[in-house]
Amino acid sequence: MIEDDLRASFARHETLTPDAGPVRDAINSTAVRRRRRRFVTRMAGAAVAVLVAVSMPVLGRTLMAAPTPVPETVGSVPTADPSAAALPDSALNFLLIGVDGEAGGRDVSDRADSVLIVHVPRDRSRMYLVSLPRDLGVEIPGHGFGKLNAAFFHGSHRPGTRSDLRGGARLTVQTVTNLTGLRFDGSATLTFSGLRGITDAVGGVRLCLPRKVQSVHTKRVFPAGCQQLDGAASLDLLRQRYRLSEGAHERDRNGQRFTRAILTKVSPTSDGLDLARSMAILAAVDDGVVLDTGTLPMAGLFAALQRTSTVDPVGIGWTYRAESKDGQIFERLDPLVSGSLFEALRRDTLAAWTAQHPAQLTRWQ
Repeated sequence: MIEDDLRASFARHETLTPDAGPVRDAINSTAVRRRRRRFVTRMAGAAVAVLVAVSMPVLGRTLMAAPTPVPETVGSVPTADPSAAALPDSALNFLLIGVDGEAGGRDVSDRADSVLIVHVPRDRSRMYLVSLPRDLGVEIPGHGFGKLNAAFFHGSHRPGTRSDLRGGARLTVQTVTNLTGLRFDGSATLTFSGLRGITDAVGGVRLCLPRKVQSVHTKRVFPAGCQQLDGAASLDLLRQRYRLSEGAHERDRNGQRFTRAILTKVSPTSDGLDLARSMAILAAVDDGVVLDTGTLPMAGLFAALQRTSTVDPVGIGWTYRAESKDGQIFERLDPLVSGSLFEALRRDTLAAWTAQHPAQLTRWQ
């Protein structure tokens, strides 16, 4: 009886029901806009994944901007058209910052143990990786003279709370800019979990070492020569400095070697870094990686970084030079070498500079 009454009531009021056409059109229009936004998100994620691959050696968690959301399904999407979003007709510079600790921890960012400049020249011919010593004596804006790795501490430290990675990165970028005169287009910081996640997401890396390394943390031995490493082994290797002949300097060079291994793995000349794989990388690292690419168009950045990954990068390091100040030991850079290097970075003439300074270059194996 109740069912009959309901049917009769619906029938009496059916003529009052508004036309569904406009509502259907609005729903369809919204769906189209969402599909377009989803494609843009995927493109951004692809570019971010390439930059993440570059930032492997720095052992930390990335900063300044939240990671691109990962869609529920990736599927097959068209390849980006670089002409649709051209990059500035100039060189690109990124600062990669590494801190000890896992993503989501408290006071994880006490010190930045790795600071790496990635320079992509205007002709997009290859990448240049310039490590800066963690103990380099520098002027930290607002905090006076100190070690370079302390800039991240001063910018991020909030006692008893989760570290402010954005603040740490901003102060580190400002410190390096004042040191080098270089303008940065973006920055990144990775944690241990980010490093492990990305390495495992690409199936591990084949890394070559010029000499044996033994871990002081796990007693694992990394022999001289080339070897396949998963995320845990890569993290173990890149934390080592105490038993290395050049200490933290050699650790920085091993970080550059790891970057080369990652770039080789994702280069289009190997099995390629497509969008689906990029999303898998981002999903794997979760909050272990956050990137800031500023206002750079993602499609153009993806194309440029993938192009440069087809050629071996050039790693640039330093010879240890110590000085004492206020009872502490700091490192200093050779003023002639560093002055000419920073000028070459600013003028985008690193190809000529590296040809004139072979002793500063990293051996890949």
